[in-house]
Amino acid sequence: MRLSTLLQRRNLTEGVIWKELLLFALPLLLTNFLQQLYNAADLLIVGRYAGKQAMAGVGATGSVSVMLVGLFMGLATGVSVLVAQASGGEDYEGLYHIVHTAHAVALLSGVFLTVAGYLATPHLLHLMGTPADIIDGATSYMRLYFIGVTPLLIYNVGGGILRACGDAQRPFIFLLISATGNIVFDFIFVKYLGWGIVGAAWATVLSQTIAAVAVVITLVRSDEPFRLFLRDIKINFDYLKQIIKLGVPAGMQSVVISVSNVLIQSKINSFGSNAIAGIAAAGRIDGFIFTGLQAIAMAATTFAGQNLGAKRYSRLRPGLKSAMGIVAVTALISSSFVLIMRKQLIGIFNSDPDVQYYGLRMMLFLASSYWIFGLSEIFAGFIRGSGKTMPPMLIALISMCGLRILWLYIAMPIWQSIDVIILSYPISWTLTFIANSLYFKFGKWLPQEAKMEY
Repeated sequence: MRLSTLLQRRNLTEGVIWKELLLFALPLLLTNFLQQLYNAADLLIVGRYAGKQAMAGVGATGSVSVMLVGLFMGLATGVSVLVAQASGGEDYEGLYHIVHTAHAVALLSGVFLTVAGYLATPHLLHLMGTPADIIDGATSYMRLYFIGVTPLLIYNVGGGILRACGDAQRPFIFLLISATGNIVFDFIFVKYLGWGIVGAAWATVLSQTIAAVAVVITLVRSDEPFRLFLRDIKINFDYLKQIIKLGVPAGMQSVVISVSNVLIQSKINSFGSNAIAGIAAAGRIDGFIFTGLQAIAMAATTFAGQNLGAKRYSRLRPGLKSAMGIVAVTALISSSFVLIMRKQLIGIFNSDPDVQYYGLRMMLFLASSYWIFGLSEIFAGFIRGSGKTMPPMLIALISMCGLRILWLYIAMPIWQSIDVIILSYPISWTLTFIANSLYFKFGKWLPQEAKMEY
């Protein structure tokens, strides 16, 4: 299959469902895969050419930066749902207001996050108990990361608009260029100029800016109903309310999960820089696996949004079955690959046996649980696609945050082991899966008229 065919615009309200879902998910997978290259390239190249202390400095910042950005990235999720529904229902006036309000929110949010993140960085890292031997590097990396938050938000909002309208081609191409640039900049700044952890941060900022500029130019030059007019970027408060209604719960879900991850990171920090570096490397590898599962979930969200907007209710049930089948197969293949190749994968990042020990432990535990996470995300994706973003957020609040914290505070004093921390992930995924499936079956997420055909 040619790449141009794979990446062409797709209408999920027509065609063979499993085929359309798969063809829509594959470019999302490629796009998410490239996004993972940002942090993975930073960690890999820093670990190889700047040492394990610098590698631990990069690894120690991930959960904090994701936490602070998560709420505003949730707004991009709300935008995508609204765009999918407006596009499916051919509401082009609404689409115009959504596009311009979303970009205004991205700009304002980016400026706020840059200032707040820069000022809060040292305090947050100290609160997490970041080891003294890596805190200076971690502070420098994280502060520079927040300088690149505005282009990050702009790209994700603009790319989400294009994908929600069925265009996965251009966001993928822009991210491919950006990710390639990030790797090139990493080598130049870290290996050849010797800038260490600071060079990795600047590489990320520059590459994210490339992607943001490209997506803005595309929207400005487009002849489609989602065209962006720079002079018209302003907030329409009626549509802002809808974006907030849909986006804040999704953003809060990300924040809630990230808060628990910050707590988990603080517990990991207590095991020293080897644990920080090893767990960070395993997390980057897991991130590539999760991209596949989340790409299918994103396709499921768009599928539900478009078909609900077009009132094609009879496609929902077979769409659910197809999405679950695809995610189950993806999880099985991914788990098998990670379990067989985990030592070689960790070795790419760092050859230190003490670092590898922690990374291998994490990969062993998590690889067997990918399928639970994937199926849970499919249920949540369909629910979000209907516009009901609050229930998945509340479920995540209880399971992925509350349960993880409870588990750590109960189990850690009894069993002082890194395994206790790692187990918090599959345990919370299992509870989330149960709760999402129950709400999907018994909750009031479908419009009344849709229930007769579902």
